[in-house]
Amino acid sequence: MIQERHDRVYAVVLAFSTTVFAALAAAVLFWEAADRLDVRFVSWVRRETPDFMVEAMEVLTYLGSAAILGPLAILAGVLLARRGGTGAALLVVAAFAGSQFLGQALKAVFRRGRPEFEDPFVQLTTYAFPSGHAFGATATYGALALALASAASGSRRRAGLLLAAVALIFVVAASRVIVGRHFLLDVSAGISGGIALVSALLLVLQRSRRDGLHLELFSGKEQPQSTGLDP
Repeated sequence: MIQERHDRVYAVVLAFSTTVFAALAAAVLFWEAADRLDVRFVSWVRRETPDFMVEAMEVLTYLGSAAILGPLAILAGVLLARRGGTGAALLVVAAFAGSQFLGQALKAVFRRGRPEFEDPFVQLTTYAFPSGHAFGATATYGALALALASAASGSRRRAGLLLAAVALIFVVAASRVIVGRHFLLDVSAGISGGIALVSALLLVLQRSRRDGLHLELFSGKEQPQSTGLDP
């Protein structure tokens, strides 16, 4: 019964986030007004953001880079597996790896150019949609927060872990726009894609093993120490 409820939640989140991504993709491909608004917004952000904020975001944006997320995912996976959380370890590592592969594949499909300025902070030649940093940060930090929260005791601790992940994702997404490397639609698509990926992984892992990641995050009940989708 509990597993069926979890499956329904994952399926609903997957369907919603996929729909959002599809809507954003349609806007990029077919809605010229949305494209113009995207250009105006990133230009306004670039013009109005103080220099100290831009400099800070130039550093914080690396929180969404593969150079940071990759070692974090591997380290977390090793530690979770050593504590018996093989399923949780697989979730985190697969979320990172999947986000990198899907992000690059989708960029090649949509081939959207990046913002162009006369004096860019940095000029990138890769495609923009969806934002790989936002995709990777959402998938990796989201999966890690869910894995840790599922084993944490107390709703406050669980909520704190989830809010920390949300804050990291927001900072990474905002940084991509502030430093002028992505449009708002790019980072929004990256976030929705990351949520869809994690939801799909949870569905697959939940159904492939007898016991799943029991994410009773706000029930106030004590959680088992193992986070492993173990049979």
